[in-house]
Amino acid sequence: MAPFRDALADEVMTSPTSAGTLSLEVAPRHVTVALAGMQLAISEGILTITRAARRRVRRVVRPIGSRLIVARGLPSEGLGIWLEVVPGEVERVFGVEPRDLIRSDDGLIALRQLERLTRRLSTALIGVGRGVRAALEIGPSADRGLDKVLLTDYGDHVTLYRRTLFRARARRLLDAYEDGRVVIPSPAGELRLQCQTRFACSVIGDYVRFTTPAGDDLARVSLPWVTRGDREEIARQIGELFERGVVDLADPAQLDR
Repeated sequence: MAPFRDALADEVMTSPTSAGTLSLEVAPRHVTVALAGMQLAISEGILTITRAARRRVRRVVRPIGSRLIVARGLPSEGLGIWLEVVPGEVERVFGVEPRDLIRSDDGLIALRQLERLTRRLSTALIGVGRGVRAALEIGPSADRGLDKVLLTDYGDHVTLYRRTLFRARARRLLDAYEDGRVVIPSPAGELRLQCQTRFACSVIGDYVRFTTPAGDDLARVSLPWVTRGDREEIARQIGELFERGVVDLADPAQLDR
């Protein structure tokens, strides 16, 4: 008997990936994601991770703490699933990359299938996402995604998570709000900033930098494990969030909101 028993599902989707065929089952009481010898089942607030290796099957049952987050990979367009075990700490429990667009004849078709599957999975798990509208995992695809950073979008603010050395989980690095507020946790307490424009967030070296309109430093946060291009994309996303929150005083319609 196969290690995973088939179950009736209302909807089944599949997509080719770099690691084999990824399948998604969406049923009234559970959602299942399976790839090669690994399966994730989400049901009634419980995440069950099953791995089949040779003749052994290992099953881990974990409660969904704060939330379960479906993230799109950038720039690879892969898929990642992150578990927020406790507020402020997330762990990547599943990840897959698309087929190589150059080496695979059907790479573009497979990528579109993976995009559709990711969107359907996000919709199916919106209840356990608890307010997350969208999420991006940014960084290298190697090392099982340990060095990726996670950027979650809640609409009015974004939260950035980063793993530190020798730790499996990524911790909250900062919260940025559309009104320009930035909250950076530290062992000494929270540092709170107020940014005035989208240009207040930029990149210098290994850091994402927040500045005053005059260009003076307000704070810097380190992102050493990703490329400069990745850091610039994070700064761009935060800057666009600030831009959305700018009120045009010449527009009475916005003042009345």
